[in-house]
Amino acid sequence: MKRDEIAEQLRDLLRRQDELDIDVDAITEDTRIDGIGFNSLSILDFMYEVESRFGVPMEVGDLVEMEFVRDLIDHLEEKLAR
Repeated sequence: MKRDEIAEQLRDLLRRQDELDIDVDAITEDTRIDGIGFNSLSILDFMYEVESRFGVPMEVGDLVEMEFVRDLIDHLEEKLAR
């Protein structure tokens, strides 16, 4: 899967997160994950959605340690290449 396809799939998942107060279409690879507006429940929901959509197991710590959206894309790109 190409990098831009991963990014669009992530934006699609973020659009489903009702409690986020961010313009999802404005999210880029340089957007800070902690700036997206997750709370403790929504970040778990998003993580499970990412696992389901991409078939890539993730740990909460993986997502919490990532600083930018590009880090998540890198992680998924690496796992999907295997």
